[in-house]
Amino acid sequence: MFDIRPADAAHREDIVKLWHQGWHDAHANLVPDGVLPYRSKNHFSLWMKESEDSFFIASDDIGAVGFVSVNGPEVVKLYVSDRARGTGVAQALLSFAEKRLHEAGIERAMLLCTAGNIRAERFYAREGWDLSHSYEGALWTPKTSNERFFVLTHRFEKDLTLPP
Repeated sequence: MFDIRPADAAHREDIVKLWHQGWHDAHANLVPDGVLPYRSKNHFSLWMKESEDSFFIASDDIGAVGFVSVNGPEVVKLYVSDRARGTGVAQALLSFAEKRLHEAGIERAMLLCTAGNIRAERFYAREGWDLSHSYEGALWTPKTSNERFFVLTHRFEKDLTLPP
């Protein structure tokens, strides 16, 4: 069993670890090589510090197994540990985020997914998210960097007018 709760400062290291591992697993082969130096654990810590997202963490008896973040009408980040894949944690985190957005009065939610992340694309489709469109999206780099990188990005949307 696991529970989902708002993340606080004590969860920061767990989130960065999950995010770093999950991002490299799902995205490293889909982005320009030049972005990889900006995907160290230290950069994920900085990225999180700059973020205005609300983070929620899923934990079991052993520790953190995943997290989700939301901002406005967007599910911004969703990552689960390797050991949590196939256990329902990702589905529970996405449902949790959808419920939070619905309760905040959001009628149409959105999320972005790097094109080619087939596992995520299939997951979102199974969970009722519709591919709205694709575009060349800018990847995060620190504010101090002048480098810009772009990757084909899918925008998924979901109607949240009905309670989850």
